[in-house]
Amino acid sequence: MALRTSRGQVGRPLLGVAVFVGALVIWEVWARHAGSFLVPPASEVLDRAWHIWPTRDFLADVAASLSRLAVGFAIGAGVGIAIGLLMGSSLATRRALDPLVELARATPPIAIVPALIVVLGVGQGMQIAVIAFGVCFPVLVNTVEGVRAVSPEARDTASMLHVGRTERVYRIYFPAALPSIVAGLRIAVSIGLVLVVVSEFVGTGDGLGSYIWALRGQFLYPEMYAAILFLGLLGYTLNRLFLVAERRLLAWHYGAAGDSAR
Repeated sequence: MALRTSRGQVGRPLLGVAVFVGALVIWEVWARHAGSFLVPPASEVLDRAWHIWPTRDFLADVAASLSRLAVGFAIGAGVGIAIGLLMGSSLATRRALDPLVELARATPPIAIVPALIVVLGVGQGMQIAVIAFGVCFPVLVNTVEGVRAVSPEARDTASMLHVGRTERVYRIYFPAALPSIVAGLRIAVSIGLVLVVVSEFVGTGDGLGSYIWALRGQFLYPEMYAAILFLGLLGYTLNRLFLVAERRLLAWHYGAAGDSAR
C-alpha cells in the first residue's frame, strides 16, 4: 500500500508534465501545418522566450506588474475581510449592506475601467483600483460565509460570558473563518493577475500588459506569445506558493480535518 501511494505521488507531477509537453507538440504541429504568421510554432515561441525572459527590460515590466498586484491585492483583501467580518457577525449590517455588495459584485471589474479612467486617469492609481475592486468580492463573500458557519454553541457561549462584539470578532469569528478566508484569497490571486494585465492594456507606463499590447501593435507575435506563456507560468507559480503558505498557516485545520495531502 505504501509503495502504491509513493508511486501515485510521483506519477501525478509526471502526468502533468506529460500533458503540458503534449500540448506543446500539438501546438507545434498545428502551427506548422497552418503556416500562419499569426500563430507561430511553439519552438519559435520558446526560442524567443529564452532570449527575452532574462532581459532587464522584461524583468522590469514583471516587477512593475507584481508591485501593482501586491498593492491592489492587499487593499482589496483588507477591505473584503473587514466588511465580511462585519456582515457575518451582524445580521443588521448584513441586511443593510447586502444589496449594495451584491450589486457591486455583479459588476464586471473591466466595466468600471472607463469610470476609473475619468476619475483617476490612466496611471497607476486606476490600475490598482481595478485590481482591488476585483479582489475584494471573493474574499468578502468567503469571509461572510466563514463567519456565518460559526456554531450556535460558540455564539451562545460568548453571549453567556459577556464577550464584547470586537473581542468576538478577533477571538472567535476571525479564527473560525480563516480557512474560508484563505480559500477566498487563493481565488483572488488569480483574479488579481488577470486584472493586472487588463488594467495595463488600457493604462500607460510599464508592466506585462503594456508590454504584450505593444508587441501586438508591432506584429511581433512570437515575442507576444512568449510573454503570454510567461504570464501563465507566473500564475501557476503564484498559486503554488500560495498553497505552500496556506498549508503552513492552516496546518492546524488540515490536521484536524485529516487532510494532509491537499
